[in-house]
Order: sequence, then structure tokens, then C-alpha cells
Amino acid sequence: MLVGGLLFAVGLPLVLHAGAWESTAGKFGWLMLTQTGARAEGTGQYGIFSGLIAAGWIHGLYGAAIVTLTTWHGVRRTPPAMIQQSRVDLSPLAAWWRVRLPIAAPWFLLGLLLTALLAASEMTVADLYGFRTVADEFYLFYATTPSLLSVCMACALPLAISASLVGWMLAGRRPTIATQSDQGQTAADAYPPLVTGLAGLVGVALVSLIVGVPMIGLLIKLGHEVVVVDGTVEASWSWGESATRLLSAPRDFRSEYQWTAIIALLAGGCSLLIASPLALLGRTNARWEPWLDVATIIAFVIPGPIVGMAVVWVFQRSVPGLSYLYQQTLLPTLIAVLVRAVPVSYWVLRSSFRGISDSIMDTARLDASPLRRSYTIYRPLLARGWFAASWAGALVASGDRPATLPVIPPGVTTVGTRLFGLLHSGARYQEAALSIWYVLAVVLISFLFVRLTLASRVKSG
Repeated sequence: MLVGGLLFAVGLPLVLHAGAWESTAGKFGWLMLTQTGARAEGTGQYGIFSGLIAAGWIHGLYGAAIVTLTTWHGVRRTPPAMIQQSRVDLSPLAAWWRVRLPIAAPWFLLGLLLTALLAASEMTVADLYGFRTVADEFYLFYATTPSLLSVCMACALPLAISASLVGWMLAGRRPTIATQSDQGQTAADAYPPLVTGLAGLVGVALVSLIVGVPMIGLLIKLGHEVVVVDGTVEASWSWGESATRLLSAPRDFRSEYQWTAIIALLAGGCSLLIASPLALLGRTNARWEPWLDVATIIAFVIPGPIVGMAVVWVFQRSVPGLSYLYQQTLLPTLIAVLVRAVPVSYWVLRSSFRGISDSIMDTARLDASPLRRSYTIYRPLLARGWFAASWAGALVASGDRPATLPVIPPGVTTVGTRLFGLLHSGARYQEAALSIWYVLAVVLISFLFVRLTLASRVKSG
């Protein structure tokens, strides 16, 4: 449950986290005593201090979820033999702190690198609060006349941040992968009830902070109204208004939901088709895997505006049909979002292929052709992985606003672009209603996936 909450927080686009913050403590947020998002008087912009608080909170919560997930993954991959050996001289808590956590340090650093990379290259939250990242700077000043120097300058910082991760992978420093039978907790790894209880309380508090607080802010904002009467600010809240506004949102934002769903479904399917052979190639060929890892990391860290402008440059070539495809179809938009969706799907499938033992892989290569073993052997083993990969790619594509800005066709508006435009005037109930239905869709599909996964495990057991 705790891991599911963290995955849910990471899966939501940053613009939705910004909407939750604005609904809670923004210019028209329901916490009237904070007003941390109030704009500087007479400037129309957020003050430096209040903007730093807002941007730091949003990036901090998002980064906390990322670091927690990567650290949990690294600790979970500690070989059981090493755990039992450490328990000879140490208590469970000391063994975790002095052995398992240092072993998981590369994963912890990976989470920090991803958080730093996100803060340095995104342009949604930063632009909303008046700050300029490399991506936002490129889009603002060089979108119309991009040059090789401007592209290199915009890519330099993200690539520099990820350079240590790339070097780590090329050097072959892979985390130890435990087998499926080793994933459970051993008797020697049991912790005292007090320690387990405290850890559970900390985990629940963390997930409540990352997931619960923003969702409560959105729900309260639905029925919240602020008016000025004789120079006095008055706030009110109503159950009836909440229900009315929530039920009217699918009609009011029907076009945004439709286009977001179409782009997400197309991107999820295409990312799965592209990432599956790449992940299989890396699993069956040890020489190719490090280079595929590096290539996907580089593709993921390229700022979105550069990806969008590169797609624009391709479709502006004097080739018959490209102009029509650029202006009348979603193909340029789909290509732009796939640059980040494919790496995400690739890493999900990479982990899924790692769960298949070497003996099964070797037997499959001997007894079946590539197409046959993909259908008869890999399909039942990777069904959940394929769904997770396509769903992860669809989530990334649905919220990739920076990459879609230069290439989205006229008349097409997604939830992310509409929400970002509304947030510039301060979050009101429209933004909360728009966000909640998107969140409900993510929760519903994720819940169905978890139920299907648990049902399949019960049948196989």
C-alpha cells in the first residue's frame, strides 16, 4: 500500500501537484492564513520567497517519493546470504543501518540525481512561480531561432547531472538482483515489533503527506469560495457546490479529457511496441544492454522544448505531406511525447525481463523462434510487465507539457496545458474539478491493475 501510494505520487504530472498546492495554499487557496502563494503587489508575479516555498514544496514532495522508491528498491535487492551474515554480530536495526543501507547507496544517489535533474530541466512549476530553468529559458528566448549553441547550452546541465549515473552503468556497477524465492523476509531479517511499528507509522505519515494532503486540498477547494465584501475577504464552503462543480467538470472539460486520453493511449501502445524489443535485446545480449541504458537515459533527460523544436524542424522540411501531418494530425505530438515515454517503458520492461531466469531464456532460444517464444513464453510471464510499461508510458505522455507545446495541433488542448493556463490566474474550483477527474482515472486504472495482479498470483499459487 505504501509503495502504491508513492508510485501514485510519482505517476502524477507535476502540473497536478502544482494545482493541489495552489488549491491549498495559493492565491485563492482554502488555507487563508498562509497565503504563501500570494503574488507581489503591483507586479503580477509571485514574490521570490513565496515562489521558492511553493516550488520547493512541490519539487520536494515529488523528489521525496522518488528517493524513497529508489532506496526501497535498493534495500530490497540485498542478497539474503549477506543479510544473514550481517545478523551474526549486529541487531536487525544495526544490520539495516550499517549494511543494507550502504549497499543501497547507489540507488539512493540515483533518486537524488533524478530529483535534481527534474528540478533543473522542468518548465511547468518553475515557470508558474516566475523562475527560469534551462528548458524554460530555451523555450522563451530560442524557440523561434534555435541554434546549435543554444541547444548545447540547454542540454549541458541535464547531461552533466546524469553523467555520473551513465558512468556507473558503463562501469558495470549493477545492483545485485535477488531471485524470486529470496524476495520474502527471512527469519533472520525479522525486526522487533517496536521498530516495525515505528517504521510503519513513518511510512504512513510520509505517504499521507505526499498523497493525502494534496488530494484533500483539491477536494476542499471544490466547495470553497472567496469573495470580497466591503474590503473584507470572506470564505465559505458548501457540500452542494462541491457536488455540482465535480459533476459538471466532465462536460465543461470534455475536450481536454478526450484529447488527453487519445494521446495517452496512443503513446502507451507505441512505447510498448518500441520498448519491448529493446528490453529483450538488452536481456539476451549483455554487450548491448549498457548502451541501451545510456541511450534511454540521454533521451529522457533532454529538455522537452528541445525535443519539440527538433520535431518541428523535421516536419518543416520541404517533403510532400509533412506540412499536412504537422498541422492536421497528432503524429508530431506523438513523436515528441514518445522521447520520454519509451525510456520509461523500457526500464519497466527491463526489470520485468530480469525477473525471468537465465534457464528459461536459454531454453526459449533453443526450442522456439523469436515470434513464437514471444507469444508462448514471454507473453504469459510478462503480461503484468507489459501492462505496467504501457501504463507508465501513457502517464508520462499525458503530462509531458513542455514537449507538446511546440507541436500540438490547433484546437487540441490536454488536461496539462489547460490546467497550466488556469493556474496562472490562481487556483479556483475549476482547476480542482479538472484535476480530480484525472486523478480518479489514474487511481481506478491502477486499482484494477493491482486487483488483476493479485488475482493472477492467487490462481498461480
